[in-house]
Amino acid sequence: MFTHSIRQSLFYPLALAGGLYFPVEAQIIETLSEVRITASSSGEGTGEGDLDETVLSSEDMNRFGVETLEDLSALAPNLHFVDSDTRGYGSVVSMRGLSNTLFFGPAAVGLYVDDVPFSDAFTYASNLLSLDSARVHHGPQGVSFGANAPGGMINLTTLQAGETFEGSASLEYGSYNTRSVKYSSSGPLPALESGFLAGQDLSHTFQFYWKERDGFLRNTTLGIRPDDRSVMGGVGSLIWKPHQDTEVKLRVMAELVDDGGQRLTALPQSLSRFTGQVTPNLAFTGSPFEVGSDLAGVTESERYQLSLHITKDLGWATAKSISSYQRWDMGPQTVDLDFTNSDPFPLFALASNITQRQNLRTKEFRLQSPEGAGPLAWRGGVFYMLKENTGDTGRQFPVPAPVPGGFAPFTERVNFSVEQESFSAYGKLNYELGNGFSVDAGARAELVEVSLNRAKEAPPQRLRENRDEVYFSPTAGASYELSENLTAFVRSGLGIKPHGYSAFSDDINTARFEEERNWSNEAGLQFRSEPNKLNAVVRAYMNKVKDYHLNAQNPFSTDFVVVNAEEVRSSGVEAELQWRPTEALLIHANAGYSDARFEDYDDAFTGIDRGGNTVPFIPEFTASVGFRYDLPGGFFVGSSIRGTRDTFYDAANTEIFSEDGYLVWDAQVGYERDNWAVTVYGRNLLEEDYYTFINPQIAGGTPGDPQLFGVRVDLDIW
Repeated sequence: MFTHSIRQSLFYPLALAGGLYFPVEAQIIETLSEVRITASSSGEGTGEGDLDETVLSSEDMNRFGVETLEDLSALAPNLHFVDSDTRGYGSVVSMRGLSNTLFFGPAAVGLYVDDVPFSDAFTYASNLLSLDSARVHHGPQGVSFGANAPGGMINLTTLQAGETFEGSASLEYGSYNTRSVKYSSSGPLPALESGFLAGQDLSHTFQFYWKERDGFLRNTTLGIRPDDRSVMGGVGSLIWKPHQDTEVKLRVMAELVDDGGQRLTALPQSLSRFTGQVTPNLAFTGSPFEVGSDLAGVTESERYQLSLHITKDLGWATAKSISSYQRWDMGPQTVDLDFTNSDPFPLFALASNITQRQNLRTKEFRLQSPEGAGPLAWRGGVFYMLKENTGDTGRQFPVPAPVPGGFAPFTERVNFSVEQESFSAYGKLNYELGNGFSVDAGARAELVEVSLNRAKEAPPQRLRENRDEVYFSPTAGASYELSENLTAFVRSGLGIKPHGYSAFSDDINTARFEEERNWSNEAGLQFRSEPNKLNAVVRAYMNKVKDYHLNAQNPFSTDFVVVNAEEVRSSGVEAELQWRPTEALLIHANAGYSDARFEDYDDAFTGIDRGGNTVPFIPEFTASVGFRYDLPGGFFVGSSIRGTRDTFYDAANTEIFSEDGYLVWDAQVGYERDNWAVTVYGRNLLEEDYYTFINPQIAGGTPGDPQLFGVRVDLDIW
């Protein structure tokens, strides 16, 4: 990695720069919340929305029952989550055909929460806190954020402190013995009478959540529901304003997960990796919600985040310094992957036992122009990241595998460390030329060094390698106001996912993968009318991706790696609508079409031409539509429907490893007064059967949520 002197020269000046400036779901639903109108391409430098982003209010998220990060896909076109129901581990987040791989590839869609970045997609927070707003940025965002985001960025802002003390609580009970408690408070704190902060302007935010439920699956062998879920977490901030133009915030977030087994069951059919023949899956019990496993399984994890934020108003600019430390621990995670009672044949049991950890340190120093400063808006900064992924994995295989002296079942145990260190500088500016015409441009330069240290027990083996590269990614765009209500815009840019290593390979040549380069182009129209409370956006895009990151299984060994597909083209259209036709009715709708195909890719191990096939994990079509209607006297009703179409889960586009599509209908009715509300909800009312994840290697899948009902009580306590 970087030498000690280089690390000092990069990190400590950033820390010093920050020190130079040192001398609600928690709320009851707003009945008449205003429609968010995006009106500028200049981004956060002006405090308004970009033309390439989806801006969501707390009411939007409440209406669609958004409780997890995955639920945001119902509100943003072409944002999709392949959910393996493991709090993010092994899940795939995609946008416009760009995605992460299951384990060792970098994220394509980034995540920020309160100015703090996450790194790999498997560490993303599983439960959403009470949010003030959510912004989903489409396309490469490396010029706007410290953390890289070559495919898009999810930017979340949690509950903020106001001028008065507020406290709220939420209680929920529902199907499968679901129990949930949430509490939040925010606002000023009493001044201390003594000590360092005596008499200072102090405020706070605090959120706590706890949720448990019984499992959705039925284990016919053990007589239990193995996939029970339990999570507890929260976030708290202490905000100090030593001067009118200075704010210091200390923020802490934590989450503890004590889950049962992964929601994973056998598919009706399987495919022989040796003959290529489709055969009935003997482990399939006849229902996607039944499993015959003799191992219950478990997933335990912890997430901790500590950050220090310093904001200074310089008059000509706003300066921010954000330092963060994050730790994610998972283990043990035990999964029975043969879905059967293997007692008669224990040598042929398939299972995995994984313990994994990530330590992430980041430092960002950012400058941006003040709101309404003039025709030129700008934003830029420098960013440092040090990330270390370590793991201890054991995989037991059910079929003969090549070992010295013949073929025999065996258990493979691997210890690994994959470390990445990077330093980047980024910037973006927008200039209004007049007559409704504006242009923007930006660039990102990044130095990335990645190392692999891997040890395998039997037979003993060690792999070690490190490599550094410098990446440069520019963007440019323009917008033109065709009329008072209609704006046209175009944008082009380069997004880069850096190189790295897979830890599940015995060969350094297949463990190593190169960077992915995405040339992204988009054009669109936005119609907005504040008098009619209407906002509508249509975008068309085309991505040309070189060395696309893709998972591949070596059929002649146990290696599961990230490879580079030579060229992928992804093109599509997305549209979204927010409209309040009357004061009582609010409508939100979106749709996205994505055609992501291999232009040039021969299977990394078999050499079979996959050109023309659809890229796995990317649905061809996603859509949702929902409304909320407020009746006289405090009653309200809301409903939404969301769906996808045609998702493949392997590069060969095998039909039995695909999801044709589904429609999920949710609804809620309730009654609210000034300081309380009661909501009765139903989810998946049509009892749609579908899969949110499919694993071709084991012919298993994760069924989507069954039909659910529940009641929630929201209270304003203060």
